[in-house]
Amino acid sequence: MAPAPSALIALLLAAPGPPPAPAPAASPAAAVVLDRIAVVVGDEIILESEIDRLVAVGYLKPLPGEDGAAYRDRVLEELVTDALRDRELRKSGGLEPDPAEVERRVRALAERVEKERGVPFDEVLKGAGISRGEVTAWVRKGLVLETFTRERLAPTVRVTDEEIRAYYEGPFREEARAKGLASLPPLPEVSDEVRELLRERKLNDAIARWTDELRKSTRVLVYRR
Repeated sequence: MAPAPSALIALLLAAPGPPPAPAPAASPAAAVVLDRIAVVVGDEIILESEIDRLVAVGYLKPLPGEDGAAYRDRVLEELVTDALRDRELRKSGGLEPDPAEVERRVRALAERVEKERGVPFDEVLKGAGISRGEVTAWVRKGLVLETFTRERLAPTVRVTDEEIRAYYEGPFREEARAKGLASLPPLPEVSDEVRELLRERKLNDAIARWTDELRKSTRVLVYRR
């Protein structure tokens, strides 16, 4: 027997309706780039943010006429060189730099930046979100790598008496003349100074050659910005 109309209406009202339409899917959030790879040295990655931070504090002394892009590229090259030398340092153990020399270099950096920008160094750091401790760590690492490189190559540099005489008669005399010196002391009186100058230049040349050899033997991929 069919249910009464009133009962039928009640059953229809109680019956479940069609399932609700699914809510539209939320659109994926836009991707946010947190950082970018600037260069890969062997198995080490150097990020753009590392360059940004060094540029922000003026870590390297600007060269005359150097624009922002050239300065940034030079900072990148400095990081590549440090990475190459650090790979060699890890093979031979660590070094402990002189804390007093580290602090002296931090002070020299602060004084130069303050002179260049006309504001206290701490304000420069605050504006860049960098602590003085981080700057000290950068300086400390740079000193370690510099000391390691010089100690590694210094024993390979030799200066002969013939080279001293040639340097005295050539570059040394020309530099003295450029500084307004009409005459030079006799070589025996300045031989130690000439030897040290020549040795330093030869050591710098040896460091440049060694660094170039490291780069040629290591995969270095620079990502253009």
